[in-house]
Amino acid sequence: MMLILKKALSIVLAVIAGIFIIGSDLSSIMVQAADDPYVALSKATTKYNGVDYKNEYNPLYYYLNYQDLRDAYGTDAGKLIEHWVVFGKKEKRVANRLIGDSTEYVVPTGDTGVVIIPKAKHGNGGMTYDQEVIARSYAKQIADGINKAIEEVNASKSSSSSKKSSSSSSSSSSSKNTVKDIEKVAYAAGVINAYCAQGTYTTEGKIYRTAYGVFVGGEYSCAGATRALGLVLDYLGITWVHKNANTWNDQWCQVIVDGKEGYADAISASAGYGKHPNEGGNAKDAVTYAKIRSKFDMASQRARATD
Repeated sequence: MMLILKKALSIVLAVIAGIFIIGSDLSSIMVQAADDPYVALSKATTKYNGVDYKNEYNPLYYYLNYQDLRDAYGTDAGKLIEHWVVFGKKEKRVANRLIGDSTEYVVPTGDTGVVIIPKAKHGNGGMTYDQEVIARSYAKQIADGINKAIEEVNASKSSSSSKKSSSSSSSSSSSKNTVKDIEKVAYAAGVINAYCAQGTYTTEGKIYRTAYGVFVGGEYSCAGATRALGLVLDYLGITWVHKNANTWNDQWCQVIVDGKEGYADAISASAGYGKHPNEGGNAKDAVTYAKIRSKFDMASQRARATD
């Protein structure tokens, strides 16, 4: 499990820790690995007073499992192992596996804390709890990068506009550079498409229908790509429905964007208002990743979606 976590972190940092640039006004956005609980605790000590508890104690799991410990000690590995030995074992706290209930997940944010996320109403394709935690960590960091990039460019444009006259040409330019929900959804679809391009299309095995397969397992299908995109949309605050879930038909996310019905398709790296082309929508009206990626110029080692 720890090897998977390490691999997951290294790949997601390669994708997200680069620079998101919208136009020429956006400053660099970096995800600092040193601030991530995965990095801080994945190799943390399991020894206390000369005794190694590695067979029954995992510092990362102990941290993720209990809110009171996160509040009291943060990622202080020494305090966590001390609490486990002195109090945790007597209190029958779980430190050798991740635990959860029927309503929420504890997910690393990529910064200094964690976020409690209600379990999605959508099916996860059969992911285990551990796989879901990892997949959501990927999705949240992707969405956070997109949202922060948009905040930065909007702030920059607002500052620039306040120094200019309120002429019609200035207003037109400002409007042109505003990022719409449909555009950030299309960009998210392109990011997932790029992950898929690094893997193998398959309809066999246990993870091809899951977001974990897309982000970590190197396997994907339209079902897995849709679920991976859906997790990112969750963190972007976009309402979505999994179309044709658990069928052999093409699958995509039906979304509500800019106050309208729309769709987002990771396989085609596109989004659009109205119905999906498979349901009679006009493919020519699609907002594709290729069309809008200049607004989200991601510098990373991962391949871009195919034009």
